[in-house]
Amino acid sequence: MVVETSYVDIPTDANPMRAFVAAPQAAGRFPAIWCYSDIFQLTGPMLRSCVRLAGYGFVAAAPEIYHRIEPPGTAISFDDAGRTRGLEDAAKTPVADFDRSCRAGLDWLAAHPKTAPGKLGAMGFCIGGHLAFRAALQPDVRATVCFYGTGIHNGKLARTPTPVLSRRLQKSAANSS
Repeated sequence: MVVETSYVDIPTDANPMRAFVAAPQAAGRFPAIWCYSDIFQLTGPMLRSCVRLAGYGFVAAAPEIYHRIEPPGTAISFDDAGRTRGLEDAAKTPVADFDRSCRAGLDWLAAHPKTAPGKLGAMGFCIGGHLAFRAALQPDVRATVCFYGTGIHNGKLARTPTPVLSRRLQKSAANSS
């Protein structure tokens, strides 16, 4: 499938959140996936993942997870200094900031003209796997994939650890009652 790509700046309660968007060029509306990167943000592998998903018929949008700290367009290098920088950015970010950014992104993605109503999902790699797991707590997220999500088991994600696994299990138990 032929795809179209763009960058958008999504309004948030803080700095705008830059996101890479890949969507089928075909007419129609498609399921959408909020795609979280690892600590390096929007590097080549993440962009290629979004394009590949769009080629399979999804609207895929990947945000810069550190938009509150890093300048727009910042991709962190795949090296030791970059790893340190990415981990420091995570440590500076309260979980509540990640959650507010998630909500803003999901709302934007749901309103995208190519997104099919009620068809939102999330995915993520490493820290992004944890963020995708947190996105699964949102009522409009229908499916989530976490690729080696870090810190899910102990809540260590950011400056303010939160036991997300226990929240997910409580939500699941409440839904099955």
